[in-house]
Amino acid sequence: MRLLFVTQDFPPEIGGIQTYSWELARRLSPKASALEVVAPAVSDDASGPASPFPVLRVDGRPDLLPLTGLRTVCQRARALRADWAFHAQWQTVGTSVLARFLTGWPRRIACAAHGRELLFNPAASIPGLRGAYDTLRRGLLRQVDTFTPVSHYTARLLHDQGVPPGQTHVVPNGTNPDRFYPRESSALRQELDLSDRPLLLTVGRLVPRKGIDTVLRALSSVVEARPDVAYVVAGTGPDRARLEHLTAELGLREHVYFRGRVSHDALPDYYSAANVFVMPAREDPPDVEGFGLVFLEANACGTPVIGARVGGVPDAIQHEDTGLLVPPDDPAATAQALTRLLTTPDLAQRLGEQGLERVRTTANWDHVADRLWSVLTSAPPGA
Repeated sequence: MRLLFVTQDFPPEIGGIQTYSWELARRLSPKASALEVVAPAVSDDASGPASPFPVLRVDGRPDLLPLTGLRTVCQRARALRADWAFHAQWQTVGTSVLARFLTGWPRRIACAAHGRELLFNPAASIPGLRGAYDTLRRGLLRQVDTFTPVSHYTARLLHDQGVPPGQTHVVPNGTNPDRFYPRESSALRQELDLSDRPLLLTVGRLVPRKGIDTVLRALSSVVEARPDVAYVVAGTGPDRARLEHLTAELGLREHVYFRGRVSHDALPDYYSAANVFVMPAREDPPDVEGFGLVFLEANACGTPVIGARVGGVPDAIQHEDTGLLVPPDDPAATAQALTRLLTTPDLAQRLGEQGLERVRTTANWDHVADRLWSVLTSAPPGA
């Protein structure tokens, strides 16, 4: 199979879809007879991982790739005689639609679905253009032969856009157990000056949607059961000032530590040091939690997780097996779940161990790539 992989998000840029695109492309490359990636250009001083496959860089902003990438996709689809063009986002699908119309290649088009891109409308506040953008999206989605949404939630978003269920094949995200695995954490705990205190952790951008304020409101009750509990928040974002004010207002300054940006290389140490990873995100369309890679990363380090039952999080957390699911915007339920894990160490250990085993067996990028490859190879031949 000859595969053209088109993505607006690719290393050395950092993010969830960048990780998704890189991890899948490098695992699909050995399976394919040929694989090329079309991605936005990066600055001369940017460095990323060495690529075992060709990466065709297109000048211009990533969000303009649907336009700037037209010529490259047409040329490479024809030169490669691509059996499939796989798009990490629907926005670039039009490049392959045009290439197929003009050259007959690629023979078939597949597209992933992550969540926000199916809800976001950049013209939402412009009279007359909102409907045009929605029409464009639905029209391009109709040209795709196969969709691989990352969760059952994102599959439902596709169905809401008129995609027949028979065209969707849920392929949940994974993580890399060679990068995320249990590590000895005493040095980090000493650095944080937390010694043996029970440690709660959230990693993510500091925006209201992540539900960090829900954890803070829950923490007052948790302190009653575990007076020595500490809560570490790793990440940056515009909500930090509000969250710090709320921390002071609730009298939790001795329990809450805002660490700011934590390097990607240091994340496994933080996950391993934590007793519980918690992120009870809320729905704030178009911003949604289409899956939640951080839950798998924490599980990969042997840490039990708590998340809200919203978006694609139920695909990331197996309730009562790898972690606990709570209602969104519910400090009482969040406090109950946190207290349960902190006061029942056998349960916390079991959930962490089962989460680690799930990552090692199925929730990893090797398995995800195998599933995606199976979807593509089992599809009927294109025209």
